[in-house]
Amino acid sequence: MSLIPRISIHDYDYELSDSRIAKYPIVPKHDSKLLVFEKGNIHHSTFLNLSEYLLEEETLLVNNTKVIPARLWFEKSDGVWIQIFLLKPISHDWRLWHVMVGNRRKFKSEDILEVSNDKGKLNVSWENREENIVKFENSGPSIPEWIELLGEIPLPPYLNREAEDRDKTDYQAIFAKNKGAVAAPTASLHFTPELLLRLQQKGIPQLEATLHVGAGTFKPVSVDFVDEHEMHAEQFEITRALIEELLDRSTGIIALGTTGCRVLESLPLLGAKILLGETEEIFISAEDGYREDIRSISTREALHALLKHIDTVGGILRGETQIFMVPGFDFRLTSAMVTNFHQPKSTLMLLVAAFVGDAWKDIYNAALSNNYRFLSYGDGSLLRGKKNIVW
Repeated sequence: MSLIPRISIHDYDYELSDSRIAKYPIVPKHDSKLLVFEKGNIHHSTFLNLSEYLLEEETLLVNNTKVIPARLWFEKSDGVWIQIFLLKPISHDWRLWHVMVGNRRKFKSEDILEVSNDKGKLNVSWENREENIVKFENSGPSIPEWIELLGEIPLPPYLNREAEDRDKTDYQAIFAKNKGAVAAPTASLHFTPELLLRLQQKGIPQLEATLHVGAGTFKPVSVDFVDEHEMHAEQFEITRALIEELLDRSTGIIALGTTGCRVLESLPLLGAKILLGETEEIFISAEDGYREDIRSISTREALHALLKHIDTVGGILRGETQIFMVPGFDFRLTSAMVTNFHQPKSTLMLLVAAFVGDAWKDIYNAALSNNYRFLSYGDGSLLRGKKNIVW
């Protein structure tokens, strides 16, 4: 029996017409609307004024993942086009990838797809066709360089349009450093140098973590009850310095985006698992947030255990998180969250409802009534959680 609460996904539905979905971002991006929810009250502003709603002692956690142009096209000798959509690297050198393949039936087990130019050549072949793993071989440019040369930005499917040149910058956050995401941490897309300057002037420090956003973030909940949903896993990377900074604080953190929240809330769970002797793999499962043995370990104790473990692996820890936040999840570190408006009946909608409770309905009704633009290129919100985070 699953530990995840048995909740009907139909309770997290609302009507979203295509006309409310933003196809392109506002220019400048910091002029996007900002809905502020705090203590049951809703205010309307713009992202440029975000600092006015933050306290000087607060800290912002940003996700520094960088979107790669993950959609690659190869033409076979018979003129058939094969699309390789990169999902997740299996090897550190990026030679092996878990992928989705368009026109998969035409990409046979023995086939080798090839593209070449005066700089070199890139080949792709099946490593394991049953598990959708391919292998890249190259000459000339490195494999990451080939991906940058050949790939297209993988826009979310709900935009219903082809990627354009402007998306290469529009769909990349100002914090982007570590390549590996196939979807943007979209709350970060509102941030501009002008907005960052205002936050700096307010004295709001920034911490960084990496969560490589996967295509699974768009996976719809196709079952009636959320405990039956197969939650996607995403790769993360954290440093010793991040855990030290968190331990220096006695109040919660503002998570920039649901991805920032996902990596932040994974940390106490991971530290607790380490204390319980579960160190064979650095992995947070969908059920870990609901295990009583993990929940009984204090946040500070868990973070200290995580700090000690990071020291044993050289100061940087890499792993995967399948964390699934639904109503009933206990937030340990996130006191506020900056996030866009999400698809109905999605895992991100469940996360927001877990964070603010039933108030999500008032928040979304207010956004719809005030002509907010929705989803990746749309407007956003600053949400104060229903729990006062102190440890």
